[in-house]
Amino acid sequence: MRVFSDLNLNGKSPMRAQPRIGDWGPQKVPSTRWKKWQRVLVPLLAVLLAVGVFFLGRMFYLALTEPQAAPAFHVGTHSS
Repeated sequence: MRVFSDLNLNGKSPMRAQPRIGDWGPQKVPSTRWKKWQRVLVPLLAVLLAVGVFFLGRMFYLALTEPQAAPAFHVGTHSS
């Protein structure tokens, strides 16, 4: 059973819609290997980005809601 679909996107498309073919294959078209890597990397990066945004938001939330952090910002107070 194949994990990924066929990445040959030309199929039955007309020649005018297909990419230019150079000496070593299509020009300015990502390789099949890179397309497979992208299918793995994009969801992984999306999850990492979501986790990063969550923890950044949590850091700001905790910094703004901690009651012990408030007296440190008062001007003119002196603790001894």
